[in-house]
Amino acid sequence: MSPNGKQPVEIIDWGALFEDPSKPLVVDLGCGAGRYILLMAHRNGRRQNYLGVDVHKALLDRANGWAAARSLSDSVHYLQANAVASASVLFGSYPGPIELVSIQYPDPQQRRQRHVVGRELVEALASVLKPGARVYLASDFEDTATYMRNAFELYGAGRFCVDDIHATQLVFPCKPLTTLVKTREPSSVGTLFMREKTRTRDGVRQQGPVSVATAGPNEATSEGEPGDPGQEGRGASSVDEDELLWFQGSWQQAGWLGENPIGVPTEREVYVEKATMGRVYRILLVR
Repeated sequence: MSPNGKQPVEIIDWGALFEDPSKPLVVDLGCGAGRYILLMAHRNGRRQNYLGVDVHKALLDRANGWAAARSLSDSVHYLQANAVASASVLFGSYPGPIELVSIQYPDPQQRRQRHVVGRELVEALASVLKPGARVYLASDFEDTATYMRNAFELYGAGRFCVDDIHATQLVFPCKPLTTLVKTREPSSVGTLFMREKTRTRDGVRQQGPVSVATAGPNEATSEGEPGDPGQEGRGASSVDEDELLWFQGSWQQAGWLGENPIGVPTEREVYVEKATMGRVYRILLVR
């Protein structure tokens, strides 16, 4: 365990956390109170192990108490750790296969400083997850869901794709970028943290999306300059995290899932969809 939840976890004794660490693992990053994986374990039984990760020790201590009270502590555990700093250890050292990683309802204000889903986390997951592992992203703020989706498309080194479930289940379209940026949608659970993005290149103020392409040393880019992608037509790895919202990739064509593909809701999801009749923006990726 990290001493304060902010430093990287150096080593994890998986045998001390789970009775059988060879079972498939489900991980909920930013698990909060932890009810999501507790409900999943109750419904699915002990076929899998379940790990909740968060930085708030008081919530995790209470959640571990709940798991023990329900005789689930042999397969359910909550760990205090910084998910970004500890990603390689969390996912690279587990003895069994990692079946699912969930990242749901991160605080949209965090993106103003540093979003939990950024280059560092995505690159770590891309390098350690095995083919077939799934990543589930969800938010009730479309800009936050878009930011997370774009991070995986840009920084995943081509190792992730949209799950086929998007072709077989009900989906609704992603909002066009111009509408997403200019609209301030009232919400009973918060306000969309959106603003017009102004970018500068060679002293010229520009507004609009970032298009990503790669160009060889002698190939013309969208600016018509050989080998100098500049702000437009840049390689994916050079797109800054504060421009992720503006990236227009191919995954947006898959739309958002209209129903929860995992079958287990969080409290936030129930509140948004049932109490406020709001909308949740979901996407399921596969390694």
